[in-house]
Amino acid sequence: MLGPDHGTTLWTAVNVTVAHVLLGQAGAARILGEDTLERCRRVLGPDHPTTLWAAAVQTLALVGLGEAAPARALAEDTLTRSRRTLGEDHSTTLTAAAALVRALALLGADDVVHDLGEETLARSSRVLGPDNPLTRYVADAVRGPSLVPAGTGDAPESP
Repeated sequence: MLGPDHGTTLWTAVNVTVAHVLLGQAGAARILGEDTLERCRRVLGPDHPTTLWAAAVQTLALVGLGEAAPARALAEDTLTRSRRTLGEDHSTTLTAAAALVRALALLGADDVVHDLGEETLARSSRVLGPDNPLTRYVADAVRGPSLVPAGTGDAPESP
């Protein structure tokens, strides 16, 4: 038995959180994501790749719930740490940037959305491909977000 704080258990919990996000179950994603992120930070530290992935995914859940301010704060911190730890082109860094773009779009920060969004869109297109779901998620934020109104509990289009 690996236990609740084993690295493999934590990685699996993050990926179950991803599944909830992709299925539009932002509420369930938030609950599991909060617990997983807290355990990752405690066990692995704030800059561990699994912790950064958990934080990026938790941001997607918050965006899906329309909780723009906490999503922005978490995404900004995660993006800074991920850039420093994993590099600009890592999929976790791109996910954190995409989530930040969507949070900023919810907040109406159009200038920042455009600048960061275009940069993230170009990077994601180059690294992941133009048809990747994450690339399309960023494109929606930059070119006309199809965001769900706050408080609905539904996720935006799949990342």
